[in-house]
Amino acid sequence: MKHIIFIFNIALLFSITFLSGASLSAQSPSGRAYPTGIYIFCGREIPRNFHYLIEKKEAGGQWTPAAQLRAPQNAAALQTGLLNLPPSIKQNMPLPLDLSDFLFTQQSKSMTIDSLYFYASDPKILAAVGCGWFDDRLSAPGTYQYRVSRVYPSGAVELGQLSQRFPQNNYEGTLNILQFRPQENVVTLYYGLSDTTATYSLKLYRSGFLENNYKEVPSTTVYENLNGQMVAVTQDEGVAKGMVYSYMAIPYDHLGNMGRPSDTINVYNLIKTADIGYIWMNALAEKEKRGVNLSWKVDTDFYIQGFELYRSNDYNTGYERIVTLPAGTLSYLDTNIDPAESYFYFVVMNNGFGGSVPSARVAVILEGSNPNVLPPQGLTISLRENLVELSFQSIESDTRSYQIYRGEGYTGELSLIAAFEAGDAVSDATVTFVDTLALTVHPQIYSYAVADVNTSYNVSPLSNRVSIQFSGGMLPIPSITEAQLRGDEVLVIWNDLSGQNAFVAGYNVWRSAQNSQGATVEEPQMVATLPHHINSYTDTLLTPDTQYRYVLESFSLDGEKSSQSLHAGVTVPPKFPLPPGQISAIPSPDRVMLRWDNPLDPTITGIRIYRSTLEEPASLLTTLTADHITFEDRTAKKGVQYFYYIATVNDRGKESKPDEPVSARIR
Repeated sequence: MKHIIFIFNIALLFSITFLSGASLSAQSPSGRAYPTGIYIFCGREIPRNFHYLIEKKEAGGQWTPAAQLRAPQNAAALQTGLLNLPPSIKQNMPLPLDLSDFLFTQQSKSMTIDSLYFYASDPKILAAVGCGWFDDRLSAPGTYQYRVSRVYPSGAVELGQLSQRFPQNNYEGTLNILQFRPQENVVTLYYGLSDTTATYSLKLYRSGFLENNYKEVPSTTVYENLNGQMVAVTQDEGVAKGMVYSYMAIPYDHLGNMGRPSDTINVYNLIKTADIGYIWMNALAEKEKRGVNLSWKVDTDFYIQGFELYRSNDYNTGYERIVTLPAGTLSYLDTNIDPAESYFYFVVMNNGFGGSVPSARVAVILEGSNPNVLPPQGLTISLRENLVELSFQSIESDTRSYQIYRGEGYTGELSLIAAFEAGDAVSDATVTFVDTLALTVHPQIYSYAVADVNTSYNVSPLSNRVSIQFSGGMLPIPSITEAQLRGDEVLVIWNDLSGQNAFVAGYNVWRSAQNSQGATVEEPQMVATLPHHINSYTDTLLTPDTQYRYVLESFSLDGEKSSQSLHAGVTVPPKFPLPPGQISAIPSPDRVMLRWDNPLDPTITGIRIYRSTLEEPASLLTTLTADHITFEDRTAKKGVQYFYYIATVNDRGKESKPDEPVSARIR
């Protein structure tokens, strides 16, 4: 059995090519060069409770901070971010300043750039909301290295490192001239786009006919649907009536990288009947006649000698003349073609002034007559993280392509999300398709069905419907609502997430610790794993004079984990030992005998004895081990009234509060 695998990322259908190195649903950073620098895409998450740190390393050097990115606090800050874009970006691409309020409102609705809809593919917007950065005005060519991290109050998480050459242009878009329309003072040109996702706009260059001195001309460009194809329509409003111009256009992407120049087109801006005329051509496939009906119209019939029709299977090359027709003929039925094949035509008019400019090339496909009544069979579905894999059997030998449909819920309306060519598929081949689901905090049920298209371009019925349950890929983050010391225990309480997301199976509790001097005494470690119906934790393994920090994360049964919560801190105060009891001081002729009772405290490691007089403050006289209960002061002088204080010391160096002093004097 033959296996054919097609992998598509539906999110990328709405994104631009330079981000294709990493799925928008992923968190790996990516980069791409533009004319004056390198653009870095940090990730899909909008930096609200953290910031992106971009570090840069020169050859053989150390990582040094290059930028810190945060989400704008208001619409004015977002607008400022747009105004601070590199000059080369602002020069080629108008700033959407009038959308500042809308964009700020949209990005506030979600943790990710998904809320920006199709604006999530625009590097200008991503930079303004804190997810992208332009390293502008690089002067030296070479390979530049970057490291991107998310920095939280509790620490940093490295997202990845990347290397990017500068200068480098991976954009290869080009334009195909479809038709033109001279209108005395305006020339309108229609260009087909080879890459509709990566192309941002185009620059139009004009020269006098046969002068070969092309210069960029001011032009306005809009996008329209022409015969089912998205085309760029640009207008040159600086032309003179009666002149002949040569045009060439170059597309550029969202970063200002230039694509490949289009073919040159000569436009005769002539309107007199004695001049060479213009031809407008249409092509209509007629299934019943098994041919293509070609028709055209001209703007003059003066001196017309005849018409020449050209045909090819490729838009750009391979055109051959198929017929020469006499003057007055305005239509032709071409029957020497095959169904379900693409054909391209243009017509040239000959008169006493020579050949006219060829008409715009028109495309047509003759519909086949083969029915398509059976859908693909054996559709199965599986889910791994946020990747949905569909497998099905192709049962027709004339399958041309496949269509993938998706809907929400078990019975929701199915919509077409992808179509791809069948390649070398034959009957009984297994076809696999992978759909990348957008990450979200909300769980969802998705249903899928498939259909195929045969070589007659007839679409089969939908297959059986299959469904999966998806957690959303972004489990909700617990929020600690209370953390307090209760005696010798710490109680941590957080919000119950099981009602928000049915995939939450439990919680992991993490703890770290610092001493009173701020030094780390315990690295972050998991101290508890609790089921979803428990939203509190009691920590009994505490050490006095220590600050504890707690963070939480939720998890699902398949091992998926949420991001960690903000930390909550609790300080356990120091614990002092008990003081000695029954202290007495007995003088003798040459010394003072001290006696006391030690408390029953296993943490006591030493005894400290302090002495003072009426003229001198207390000072440490001696330190003894914990097993002493007596001491002889042989340094006492006769006639001096002494006061003695005795304190215990525990294994953490904490000293007890001394009892009332005892006094003695050697007479």
